[in-house]
Order: sequence, then C-alpha cells, then structure tokens
Amino acid sequence: MRFFFATILILISFLCTIAQEDTSNLVKYDYSFTFKEGIYPNFNSFRNNDPIPLESLISPEYSDNFYNILDTAKHIVYYGKFGSPLSIPGKKIWGYSKNGKPYILWADKFNLIPFLGQITHFITTVKVYYSSYNDPFYDPYRYNSYSRTYQSEELRQFLIDMQTGEILDYNLKNIETILKRDTDIYNEFIKLRKRQRSKQMFYYVKRYNEKNPLYVPE
Repeated sequence: MRFFFATILILISFLCTIAQEDTSNLVKYDYSFTFKEGIYPNFNSFRNNDPIPLESLISPEYSDNFYNILDTAKHIVYYGKFGSPLSIPGKKIWGYSKNGKPYILWADKFNLIPFLGQITHFITTVKVYYSSYNDPFYDPYRYNSYSRTYQSEELRQFLIDMQTGEILDYNLKNIETILKRDTDIYNEFIKLRKRQRSKQMFYYVKRYNEKNPLYVPE
C-alpha cells in the first residue's frame, strides 16, 4: 500500500514538473510581442505561437509574393516535425504570421488581427446578399412579378475567444457571455442601461483584457 501511494506521489510530482516546463516560456502579451513567422494550420498553432515554419514549405514555395498568392493555393504542402510531407487544403488553414503580426483567414480572405487579448478583435468585410421583389399590384406597368438578388460588401466586427478558439460576432450578447468569466467587470457592465452597454462594449473588452492578460509562448 505504501508503495502504491509513493508511486502516486512520484507521478503527481512528475506531472507538475511537466506543467511547469510547459508554461515556463509564457510571456504576457503586449503590442511589442513578435509572433513567429509561418502558417497557422489551426487555432492551436496560433494560440501557441507554433506556426509551420516557412522553410518547411514544399508547395507553394516561399517567395517575395508568397502571401499574395496564399489565398489562391489549393493545398499547402510542408514537411512535418518527423520529416514526412503533409498537406492541408488552402481554404482550411487558420491564418499566418507576417512581420511578427498574425492574420486570420475569414470571409475568404486574410485579415490582420490588430487587437489581441483574452478577447481578441478584428474587422473585415463580408458578402451580404439581399433580394428585391417586384409586385405587379404596386407597379401596374409590369405584368409579371420577379425578384432580383444583389450582393454587397459590408464591414463587420468579430471576436476570437482565446479560451475556446471560437469566432463570434461582435455583439452585446457574445460580449456579455465572455464578461461573465470576470464577476466584478460583468456586474459593473450589466448595471448599465442597454444603450450604454452597446456604446461601451469595446471599453469593457479592453478592461477585461487588462485585468485578465493573455500569456503567449515566446
């Protein structure tokens, strides 16, 4: 029995040591932080600052205009950590880092992520489709009803929940859900009138990030 408990204690100690080693290279994120350059195959590679290095790429080969053609690449082929070639559909990658700054593939294009924290924020344009319907009852000069579909580009804001990797619309409901993780900030926020909350969303996102800093591997 003593041997059993001793084994458990040794195992716990070993796991604690591993945990300490895994977090020893974490630094508090600020605007001077430089992300490693490369391709993010998924959210975790972004969150852990562990992209596919450019020197590991097989296709498309890295060149001066590499980032300009990346959004048209059908596949990203690269050497994995054990030297075997791996492939990812171009449209499935999460993003990339260039000149120390991260970009996310969203709405069929790469977008700079300028504001990082536990609640990360970015802006992009999205395609919006809407229909116009003609009713002959209101337009006597047209005898047949018809509808036309139009397309436009609209500027939209999004959030990245850095705990889950989920990408959310920038709206009051989603911000309130994340702020609940910090009772003090949430209670202060929820006491405001709804109109005030809508106007001060970004302020409270910033407050939340300042109180709950993001730590990133170097």
